[in-house]
Amino acid sequence: MVKPGDLIRYGYLWAREAARGEETGRKFRPACIVVRIPSQPSSLFIFPLTSQRPSEERAYLAVTEIECRRGGLDYPSFLILDEYNRFLESDAFDLEAPEPIGAFSPSFMRKIALTLKDVARTRRLRAVTRG
Repeated sequence: MVKPGDLIRYGYLWAREAARGEETGRKFRPACIVVRIPSQPSSLFIFPLTSQRPSEERAYLAVTEIECRRGGLDYPSFLILDEYNRFLESDAFDLEAPEPIGAFSPSFMRKIALTLKDVARTRRLRAVTRG
């Protein structure tokens, strides 16, 4: 069972791809399990990572070099925070492997949570529900 902070390789489906009718991600990419809701413990909220610096209109958090090492990521990496994929853990069909590739530290996860709260206050997050 994966937990918040775990990094997985996942066939992430970008919101723009889903809007065009695509149903699966084009490639496996690192993604972070950020949220688990106590009322829906089997729901996973996955935020994508990219090695390309996002444009300024995107909400993102630069991953520090030490967190990249902890997570098994290339440096630099950026966590996209203005969109996510949501699915039930039992429907995790787009995982490259069931085991996490690494994990972020609890302190970095707190930073992600605070940044995500700020982002959610200022803009609508784009959700893609899978499965």
